[in-house]
Amino acid sequence: MLTDVERFVVSSQIVQHTEERLLEAGSKGYEMFVLWSGCQRDRVFDIKTPHVPKQTSYRLESGLCVRVEGPELHRLNMWLYEAGEMLAVQVHAHPTDAYHSETDDTYPIVATLGGLSIVVPDFCRRGLFTDGTAIYRLEPRGWIEQPRGFVEVT
Repeated sequence: MLTDVERFVVSSQIVQHTEERLLEAGSKGYEMFVLWSGCQRDRVFDIKTPHVPKQTSYRLESGLCVRVEGPELHRLNMWLYEAGEMLAVQVHAHPTDAYHSETDDTYPIVATLGGLSIVVPDFCRRGLFTDGTAIYRLEPRGWIEQPRGFVEVT
């Protein structure tokens, strides 16, 4: 169970791939979700695979948002099942400050207790794990901010 995980480990290659995708969307003024899956071993979760699901980004008067349709989520769930991996982390970038918005709280893609939501400031222009990046964990009382060392880059 993800609630038992004390540390998430991700390779620098997956971080770089994620940064590239977030920067690409951000350069056009849009948000994008990158999802990370992998396997748990004891109290460590090893990120093995980045996913960029088919998604639609919107610019609304109230702000930016992203939508991933049901068939794409089904396709991803089938892939996860066949690969023996679990979805554990969602990553997206905001145009300015990184925080968990009401939309982020209400409509997460990662909805498993113990899962992470990483929000990156400035459309990831300064990198994924930079000053201002916010890491949240889904707990029974909601999304709770975590220390940056909770995710280890190797």
